[in-house]
Amino acid sequence: MDQPGGRAMPSREQMAACMATLATVFADLREQALAELDLRPGKSLLDAGCGAGELAIAIAPRAQPGGRVVGVDLNADTINSARAAADNAGAVVDFRVGDIRHLPCDDREFDAVRSELVFQHLERTDWPRAATELLRVTRPGGIIQLLDPDHLQSAIAATDAELARLLVADLVTLPPNPESGIHLPRLLRSAGAVDIRVEVRPIVITSLATFRAMRNPDAVLTYLVMRRQVEADRAAAFLADLETRDREGALVATSIIYVVSGRKAPD
Repeated sequence: MDQPGGRAMPSREQMAACMATLATVFADLREQALAELDLRPGKSLLDAGCGAGELAIAIAPRAQPGGRVVGVDLNADTINSARAAADNAGAVVDFRVGDIRHLPCDDREFDAVRSELVFQHLERTDWPRAATELLRVTRPGGIIQLLDPDHLQSAIAATDAELARLLVADLVTLPPNPESGIHLPRLLRSAGAVDIRVEVRPIVITSLATFRAMRNPDAVLTYLVMRRQVEADRAAAFLADLETRDREGALVATSIIYVVSGRKAPD
């Protein structure tokens, strides 16, 4: 399958591999963010846009006894896979098919609500509705936490700095809203959240395999060559430079993640 303009879309297998890599890269950041949610026995948590459910499955035991974790995702196949993974892990998670703009959840159902890497994929016109839904299903005084990137602040070190900037600039055109993270504070506040807290956390990538799984630079460079924006030998030299840096332990790429939290105002 191709995107408009001739760029190949990643396969489902490639997307699954990318999500697994992201889960590993995000592990420390997620743990810090989860600590702020104070999930403990008897509490309830919604993971809106849960994907394959790996996070919901991993943290479900923290809500026991007496609590629960719910995961919602738009893709029915993904939810079916998440349910199977939860069964295999012996984890109790309520996975539901649903849209973050119209959550299949009751008013005031959760003590805490989180959404990770979702708003970058929504149209901007849908942001207010999604944020309002997250507050709707949160109990008064409960926490709403959003994690999204600002891809415009991404970077990779390379000898050909000009091509590195071009690569990053092309990469950030993939999601509809590559700079979604920086807009989250105002979005939450406009939806009615209070006590807004903003943190900016870097994701540092030092492995070419990880960078490839997350960014697929080979495909992007092929696309740039096809469009005659870059000569083929220059693209090959760029990849060779990254491979050399990787062997030498000198590869560095960065992404920026915004972690924005707020509370639903008490009644």
